[in-house]
Amino acid sequence: MSRGELVFLGGFMGSGKTSVGQRLAEAVGLPFVDLDKAIELRAGASVAEIFASQGEEGFRRLEAQSLREISDLERCIVALGGGALKDPKGRELIRKKGRLVILDASADTVKNRVAAQPGQRPLLKMENLEDLWERRRPLYSDGDLRVETDHLNVSQVAEAVREGLSLPLKGDCDQRILGDERTGLVVVGQGVLSKLPELLGRTDTYVVADSMTGPLFEPVVGQTRGRSVLPRGEDAKTMDVVEGLYDDFLSVGMDRGDVVLALGGGCVGDVAGFAAATWMRGIELVQCPTTLLAQVDSSIGGKVGVNLPQGKNLVGAFHRPKIVLSDVNCLTSLSWKDYRQGLGEVVKYGLGEDPELFDLLERNVEGLLRRDPGLLVEVVARCASIKLDLVSRDEREHDVRTRLNLGHTVAHGLEAASGYRDWSHGDAVAVGMVVATELSCRLGECDRHRLDRLNRLLTDLRLPRRPDRPWSDLECHIARDKKFRKGSPRLVLPRSGEVSFVWEGPIEELRRAYEEVYRS
Repeated sequence: MSRGELVFLGGFMGSGKTSVGQRLAEAVGLPFVDLDKAIELRAGASVAEIFASQGEEGFRRLEAQSLREISDLERCIVALGGGALKDPKGRELIRKKGRLVILDASADTVKNRVAAQPGQRPLLKMENLEDLWERRRPLYSDGDLRVETDHLNVSQVAEAVREGLSLPLKGDCDQRILGDERTGLVVVGQGVLSKLPELLGRTDTYVVADSMTGPLFEPVVGQTRGRSVLPRGEDAKTMDVVEGLYDDFLSVGMDRGDVVLALGGGCVGDVAGFAAATWMRGIELVQCPTTLLAQVDSSIGGKVGVNLPQGKNLVGAFHRPKIVLSDVNCLTSLSWKDYRQGLGEVVKYGLGEDPELFDLLERNVEGLLRRDPGLLVEVVARCASIKLDLVSRDEREHDVRTRLNLGHTVAHGLEAASGYRDWSHGDAVAVGMVVATELSCRLGECDRHRLDRLNRLLTDLRLPRRPDRPWSDLECHIARDKKFRKGSPRLVLPRSGEVSFVWEGPIEELRRAYEEVYRS
């Protein structure tokens, strides 16, 4: 399966798209999403309720929105609703983004299967099944692969799809366990999300996810106490959203013996973690990060919080998770842009803390780009180990933990100057590292060969190396950086042959380094 390709399972109701998709995803080690379930999470209502309140037209609008969102993923198995192929734009998007597999079934087979699911097919309250089947048959005439399902069970259909598309079976993969009860456990591996009940020894977790991570990954974690669905991205990081979580916790009777499970990227982890830290003065938190950036950085260390209109992360707490469960299988479905942001932070660990990790990244660029699971387990575990060590020695970021801010002063300036639109975090950190290394070279703390290696690695990983705006656009934002002291920046810089260090000096030196990188 090539990078960036999705497998869409289409067919009439009762053809087995959901059950086959789940079995196929399990066999090949890819995430699975049911389009109808994604719609239900987005709407906060069942398909039947949506049809009742908004009609088929309203449902199709939600279906088109969810399909566009899912199409931004990379590798994933998607079960389409029976009518999803009605929309010409939807069909075009499906053929552009991946391969369409049609699961075919005769009218008699469909009738028998649907009869076993009374009440789950709202269209059948409005139309005769045979008429609907005949009218929709042309929608299922065109696909990259067609599998007749009448005389096959779910496993046989899934295997026929796998063989027809030449999808490799998932292989065995390392599992790494880091940390302890004091620091919190970090478990890194392939397929480790399914081990959550075993690790917790309980099933009364309350899941907080967003409208994408919920349908993608929640089924893997097993039985839960309840669920809240957040908006995607920074829109979730508000006090209003946190208050909504408090209401949800109250409605299910959450107490100090319960566990909040954050299932998603950094924003989900921040909001769910802050709610856990403040509900009844603190209940246990489990982080299940689903992005590379969250797996190597934000899920570890206990920083949680939300934004205010006046700035990002102004309200927060330190609340270490009991367990961080980093399943590298989750990374296969990330969009390239989201995956790349994690690569920026990974390079930071190699440049500032672990020369052997930097060497490993240089030798394995192709493996990183194709998201080789064994390599990702190694890389995520090494980054997590570094952060665990620094956090255990300096939880409140007064000393050595500050070193993890390598590249972040300029990065935060770029993000703010763009209004948090044009620059994503990992891209900005990549440019910030180049500026920091240029400044370190000027100070005689780092050699030019290291700067050249950094530029080559960032280029190979398709990360930016140059800012797109002059110093004057950033200066006011950088001057407000929380690490400044009496008007002078305190920057983390790399040092040849050693770990990074904190430098304090005139802002003019930082400006010269920035402008050198900008001009070049």
